[in-house]
Amino acid sequence: MSGINSNSTENVPSGKVSDLIQRISVLEDVLCAAKEVLTLEEAAVFMGISRSTLYKMTHNNVIPFYRPNGKLIYFEKSELLTWMRKNRAISQEEVNVHAHQVLQKMAMG
Repeated sequence: MSGINSNSTENVPSGKVSDLIQRISVLEDVLCAAKEVLTLEEAAVFMGISRSTLYKMTHNNVIPFYRPNGKLIYFEKSELLTWMRKNRAISQEEVNVHAHQVLQKMAMG
């Protein structure tokens, strides 16, 4: 342990504690970003959805996941990214380009 207790933090200014808490949060985010395998909670945060929504998705086999010991659920980040990128909606500009190409082909022959 670090040896920090309530007596050793009494004289630390509250602004300093807030700064340290914020720095710890940033470090946790960096570590999470570097992970390849995520827990249910980490995957929910990564995807921006609730834990219950993600759990329902696993229950219905909507999303790829792993359950190595039959209990805890894990996700591979690369598989989540692949899944999230499915069924891409095309932009209006892409529709316009495709329509222009079709019209050019029709005009040529």
